[in-house]
Amino acid sequence: MGSNGSKPLPNLQPHQNTAVTEKLRQAICSVADLKSPLEDVAALYKHACNALALTPGINLVGVVLVALENQPPTITFMSGPAPGVDQTLLASHLLTIAQNTGQTDDQHVYDDLENTTIPVHQALRAQVGINAIVVLPLSCKGKPLGWLIIGSDVAAFFKAECLALLRTLTDTIAEKWHQQHHMARLYLLNRMVDRVSDGVIVTDKNTVIMAVNPRFCTITGYSEEEVMGRKPSLLASGRHNPEFFEAMWQRLIQLGHWRGEIWNRRKNGEVYPEWLTISAVCDEAGVVENYLAVFSDLSEWMEAEHRIRELASVDLLTGLLNADAFRKRLAVLLKEARSRKERAAIAVLSLSRLRVINQVYGREMGDRLLSEIGQRIQSLGLKGALLSRLGGDEFGAVVPGIQTREDVMYVGRRLSSCFNALFTLNGDTILIRPSIGVACFPEHGEDAVTVLAHATVAMHRCKQEGTEAVRMYTPDLSHEACAPFELEQDLRRAIDNSELWLAYQPQIDMHTGAVIGMETLVRWTHPVLGGISPAKFIPVAEESGLILPIGEWVLAEACRTAALWNQGRESPLRVAVNVSAVQFQRQNWPRLVEKILSHCDLDPAYLELEVTESVVMRNIDAVANRLRALKLLGVQLAIDDFGTGYSSLAYLKRLPIDRLKIDQSFVRGLPGDSGDAAICRAIIGLAGSLGYSIIAEGVETTEQAKCLSGMGCVEAQGWLYARAMPAHEFTEWLDKHSQAR
Repeated sequence: MGSNGSKPLPNLQPHQNTAVTEKLRQAICSVADLKSPLEDVAALYKHACNALALTPGINLVGVVLVALENQPPTITFMSGPAPGVDQTLLASHLLTIAQNTGQTDDQHVYDDLENTTIPVHQALRAQVGINAIVVLPLSCKGKPLGWLIIGSDVAAFFKAECLALLRTLTDTIAEKWHQQHHMARLYLLNRMVDRVSDGVIVTDKNTVIMAVNPRFCTITGYSEEEVMGRKPSLLASGRHNPEFFEAMWQRLIQLGHWRGEIWNRRKNGEVYPEWLTISAVCDEAGVVENYLAVFSDLSEWMEAEHRIRELASVDLLTGLLNADAFRKRLAVLLKEARSRKERAAIAVLSLSRLRVINQVYGREMGDRLLSEIGQRIQSLGLKGALLSRLGGDEFGAVVPGIQTREDVMYVGRRLSSCFNALFTLNGDTILIRPSIGVACFPEHGEDAVTVLAHATVAMHRCKQEGTEAVRMYTPDLSHEACAPFELEQDLRRAIDNSELWLAYQPQIDMHTGAVIGMETLVRWTHPVLGGISPAKFIPVAEESGLILPIGEWVLAEACRTAALWNQGRESPLRVAVNVSAVQFQRQNWPRLVEKILSHCDLDPAYLELEVTESVVMRNIDAVANRLRALKLLGVQLAIDDFGTGYSSLAYLKRLPIDRLKIDQSFVRGLPGDSGDAAICRAIIGLAGSLGYSIIAEGVETTEQAKCLSGMGCVEAQGWLYARAMPAHEFTEWLDKHSQAR
């Protein structure tokens, strides 16, 4: 030991050791028992410093925290120096010591500051009479926290026993820091869980409920106290068999998680659907400690789904089935009639003078007329009948269980009788004459499409002749149409003879007027019959399998043309191509798409594949896998004719869809048809909630465009903007459109 002038350095006397160790033990206990706010970690360091400062021989204690993201270390608290000492200068000394020490797990003891050559140590001795210093690292589970720096006016103060107690103190501080940090995180997590919109359940490894959040209580009706210590099975609805839960647990055990749609029961007995995700929470050894269940109430989704189905299947003006629902149910009814070997009468009815009535009396009075006709048809009480407004001035009816062809004519005459009484519009009495075509299943067609088409042919002939109200279909009425077999043979030749060609209809951003893409439509020019409607040859192609080579050619030609058009374009166009159910069912379809994209050198982001809603819902799992495979290629995916099918919204949101396409049957009645408007608004709102884009097809008037734009629809296509055109005409139109803007 050296000397300080003529005054000898003080040494710790033996009787003082007991007092020192006792105070250090008290400091350790005091820190261990500390109860401080979760977020106030600084209070922990302050308490430790103050407790240490009570130890005889210790006259300086400070905690320096490690640097955070390019910031210098910071001193959080000092204790011990007498009043009048320059606190700022003293703090800078402690920071210097910490920086010189660095982040290490070793303690550093300096027990003779009289003979030190370290400037900061010399400064401390001169400023506050420090003769010994120890620097102890603070860390928790390998994470450096900072340094505990202790100074004593006693040389060689920090003996082995003292250092051991100080290391125990730093361990206690670290453990306390970990507890507070852990509790603060749990507190934050609890606050977040309490505010989420989903219900949350935490169970132990035996599925006994340990915690629930407020949203759980809101959804189920149970309070937290009512479910604590019980099992989630108290929510069971009884709708699922044991095999369902066995499969759930098997997947949970194998993968560590399960998700799906499930039905549960609220406290009030109401059964409701929910989307549930269960995750196993394991310890470091991989052993399950808890289960975490997060669920959302699908009731509102189901209600929206039911509403869309209702709006999509009913003609709100008349209360009858709309055309799409009628055709679907007609197919089912005829299938049942075939199995029972029964006949059915199919009738299609068209009104005379409806357009004139709309012009003279206004659209509202025309709608009232249609509504009254719907009521009169319903009042006939035709047993087991399907009744529909097919659109415009056309109605349809199917009556099963008839015996003879005369019964078919009787159905037509009954429908005609609805018009015997005059109609009154604005005080005027008006006679409406119907034209009714009837056909008999199975004589006039063994499927819904054929027999309905034949009844329609008879209706048009009835209207043309104008001599009678009801006309029975006969084969000679279709002499101008190709028979299905002949059409198939001609279609085979059309593929080889390059009679097929593509038309492109622009897709427009209604806000800016910019062209953003085009839909590809296949056309057929028959060498004898001229243009054949896709509505005629596409079903034949699908049934015969010809849709596969046709579809491959369409996709390749569309991609080749789009790649050519997009060369040098500042804003490339996307090209939409329809995919049939037959194409989509083939497992190699994604690989074929990838091959064509590569061959045509088209960026996948500018190809959009459209599948109909009915295709999507045929086999949801297989379709989801196909869609994911296509999505991995980078292409865009759209659901065509949305709202006309029966898709489950709970499953729809799981599909990697980019865009929903509003069917033109819903656009046609805008803005006047409240039912069509309600459907469009519902679909646009649904797309927004799921993060999908939306496009409307069949936009023919400015009023329709304004109505859709006001609902939040941005993209549209239809005759308002341009018809579908051959490639060379589309190129010219595109140039003119660009120049006009």
